[in-house]
Formats: sequence, structure tokens, C-alpha cells
Amino acid sequence: MAPIPYFKAEKIADGSWMIKNAFVEQSCAICYLVEGRDYALLIDSIIGLGNLKAFCETLTDKPVRLVNTHAHSDHVGGNFHFDECWLHHRDIGLFQTCVGVKKEQLVEMARQTALPEYRDQIEPDDNFADWKAMKVYPLYDGDVFDLGDRTVEVVEVGGHTAGSIVLIDHKTRIAYTGDACNGNTLLEFDHSLPVISYMRNLLRLKEHQQEFDQMYGGHEIFDASLVDEAIETVAKVLAGTDDRCERTGILGGPVLYAAEKVKDGYENR
Repeated sequence: MAPIPYFKAEKIADGSWMIKNAFVEQSCAICYLVEGRDYALLIDSIIGLGNLKAFCETLTDKPVRLVNTHAHSDHVGGNFHFDECWLHHRDIGLFQTCVGVKKEQLVEMARQTALPEYRDQIEPDDNFADWKAMKVYPLYDGDVFDLGDRTVEVVEVGGHTAGSIVLIDHKTRIAYTGDACNGNTLLEFDHSLPVISYMRNLLRLKEHQQEFDQMYGGHEIFDASLVDEAIETVAKVLAGTDDRCERTGILGGPVLYAAEKVKDGYENR
């Protein structure tokens, strides 16, 4: 019987891969591997269904360091196959709330979300790990990962979470944005920042806009113009001129969307 394809990778640039879960109909998130001369940088780790560390070792023979764009479970769930990670200092407390999920819970989640042909094959093996305490190194705006022949810069863009970051690979002109600036950026959580604070951080990202051409996010891919659309939309929210579309949010409560969703995207993003 063929092994379960927990992950698949697509090369998006020189020494750069986009990674998704492959045994499900739709991956809940996306992560990225960037390979340098001295080590490879894994950006996010999805939800923890499959041994992502082992999969990365099929793509690179370099040591792999893990950095998270923020501390939501669909971006840090695979952390626990690693010994350490890097995370913005304002999200470390949020990350600690993830600790405690058991291996058995992940196995059940995998069985529930797997394509039918894989459900009966899923076992509580080393593709799953308890979410337990691990070493976390704090990150700050302006920090740089020097991979030897390429640098990846940290830009603080708090809003979705207080410590959300964007990582700019200057070699490929790609910004890895997590959920910091999406087609539908959510600020509905207790740990999200106020809209005015998010605007300040978007303006910080705008200062770096000439350094990247593409934005590879945790769920979607955009070109750099999304930054301008996000600033325009947030300005409307602050001025009270946005669409104020009443909807049910991801947590089940009422929320206001700044613009109606349109086919193949979001009006004003």
C-alpha cells in the first residue's frame, strides 16, 4: 500500500517551495520553504497533520529553521515536530495557548478531513505529535535571517494578531505574508489589534512595497498592489464610509466586513 501523501510541494522560485497538505480535498493553509547556502527557512507549519519536518528533509539537505508569521493554530500546528521556532515577541503568549492538543485529537482530525481513499490508512504514528512546550526565540521588526546567500527580513504588521509579521526574501522579491494582509484580513479576535493600529502597520509595510513583487500568504497569493487596496479599505473603515456588510464571523458571532465578496476575489480586498 502506498504511503499517505500528507504534503505536496510546488517550486515557486529559486530555492523556494510552497507546501500544502495533499491528503485532503483542500489544505487549510499554506507554508513555504526557502533554501539558503547555510540553512533553509520554513515559514509557518500548517495545522500539524503529517510530519512536516521529515517532508522538508526530502526537499533540502540543509538544516531547517522554523519561523511563524503569527501564532494561530493553522500556522503553528506543525511546529511540534521541531525543537524550536522563531515568533514575534507579541505573539508568544498566544502561542502558549496552543499547547495541550494531544496526538490522538490530530489523528481524529486527519481521519475526518482526509480524502476517502486515505481515511482507513491513518494511524497514530510519527506523523502526529502532541502540542507541547518548545523553545521560542522572539522576533522584532527589522530582524534579518541570513541564510548565507540570501536574507529574509522581518516586517511587523500587527492587526490580525498583535505579532503578525511579513517576511521579505530580497533575493526573489517575494513577501511571505501569513495572514497579515489578505483578501479578507480578519480583525475579529480578542487578540487582534484595533483598526487604527492595523493602519499604522500597513503603512509600515507600504514603506517596503518596492522590495517585493509577489505576496505569498497563508491562504492566498497576490501581487504587491494588495497593500494599496488594503490601505484604501482600512481608510474607509476609519472614515465610516466602508460597506459595513453584516455577516457571521469565523467565531460564530456577528462581524462587519468592509466590502462585499466578489467573484474571484474581494472588492477593494
